[in-house]
Amino acid sequence: MEDPYELPRLLARFKLQVRRLLNQAVDLEKLAKDPEYAQVRLAEIEEVADDEELLVTLVRLRTLLCPVAAAPESPAPALGENPQTRAAARDYRFGARAW
Repeated sequence: MEDPYELPRLLARFKLQVRRLLNQAVDLEKLAKDPEYAQVRLAEIEEVADDEELLVTLVRLRTLLCPVAAAPESPAPALGENPQTRAAARDYRFGARAW
């Protein structure tokens, strides 16, 4: 995040939009510091939101506040196995008619 004021601006805009459009309250401190609360609260608001701007703000906040679980890494090749040979052995892009 390049602008240090981006997150506070988004949080303030989000709180005002939720209050104005849905007549609900949002705890900004908890939203910013507790990823579990952020996920739950953002999902609740997303379900009832009808306004495009509110949804755009919600999605931007979700990307900033809710960490994405890291994808599992591919398993390491077995001892003595060459990963390049293994990949080439499974490469079926060039079938019998490719030659």
